[in-house]
Amino acid sequence: MHRSLTRRAFTLVELLVVIAIIGILIGMLLPAVQQVREAARRSTCMNNIRQVALAVHNFEGAHKILPDGGKDWFSPRSRVGGTGIANAPNQNWGFLYQIASYVEQENLYLHHDDNFIRKTPVNLYFCPTRRQATVKGGIRAVNDYVGNGGHRGTDGISGWGDGKYGGAIIRAGFGPEITFASFQDGTSHSILVGEKAVNPSHYQSFACSDNEGWTSGWDWDIIRWGSRRPIKDREAGNCEDRFGSAHPTGTVFAFADGSTDFISDNVDELLFTNSCHIFDGSEYQFN
Repeated sequence: MHRSLTRRAFTLVELLVVIAIIGILIGMLLPAVQQVREAARRSTCMNNIRQVALAVHNFEGAHKILPDGGKDWFSPRSRVGGTGIANAPNQNWGFLYQIASYVEQENLYLHHDDNFIRKTPVNLYFCPTRRQATVKGGIRAVNDYVGNGGHRGTDGISGWGDGKYGGAIIRAGFGPEITFASFQDGTSHSILVGEKAVNPSHYQSFACSDNEGWTSGWDWDIIRWGSRRPIKDREAGNCEDRFGSAHPTGTVFAFADGSTDFISDNVDELLFTNSCHIFDGSEYQFN
């Protein structure tokens, strides 16, 4: 005799319940995964900016002066004797170019072709939370880290403060040369470099403050001012002059002593602006 066995199938309601439970579990898991990924990206970002700060220290140790912000965004690279490379305070290009040989980019630093250098990205100069190494229009390799130009001052848009109002990175030929002895408020209290705010719509396209690239001289591309607290990328304008980031809750900075900190979006504005002025007499700590 043969006995027929009948297997009971899942009902539609049971399947929908299982799918709903799986969806809930995925919804609970995704934020945790995203947080872990962001923590890893932020750690990389902090390490990158630490390497930039250490390169500034090495430059100062070799030349007895901090790299400066260069002259302007349109001038060619300054040379000595036709083939040599000029250093601060006589280099038109800004501090990210001036420290290139201290971030394992010696060959790029010495390359004979200015245009080749301009369009070659340096991975260390990008925060992975925002974007990978980016070249805009095939001609300008940009950057996510910028020097602290102090406060904007009162000299209008043409000078952008020139670094004369407490800047750690000053404009070439303006004001006294800066060394670490110039930090009257102490190197542990003074911001050296930080992330710049870039609107997400301009991550890959040209923007007024993210178009000339990492070789640029004194310009919003490589300098930002600490007259106001940092902002989120989504709040950034086309010609943005403030620090900021794509991180969910704050912005990464390196101080003049080489230490790094993740400064909250809700930081007290006076505390932040004081930290962007290297000789205003304030010695506040963030933590």
